[in-house]
Amino acid sequence: MSIDIGDLNAVASRLATGASGINNLDSEPAEIPDAGVSTALLVDALGSIAAALDVAVRSLANAADATQASLRSYQETVEHSAQEIAKAGEQ
Repeated sequence: MSIDIGDLNAVASRLATGASGINNLDSEPAEIPDAGVSTALLVDALGSIAAALDVAVRSLANAADATQASLRSYQETVEHSAQEIAKAGEQ
């Protein structure tokens, strides 16, 4: 099985872009209309949505970080293996 290293960079980039896009949704808070007695419920619902988006942003950012860490680990392993093969060939 062959893995294209560029694939991990693309995944990490998309994850980071998604996190940034969701994070930027809150740049301009929406006005909450006066819904009478339902206003408190509306505020609670919007708060829950905001909390869910916060979790999504953090998850996407963590996934992007984990993908980059995996890429570095893979590259280090390949490099180490190449060095060990070179050493074995010299003996």
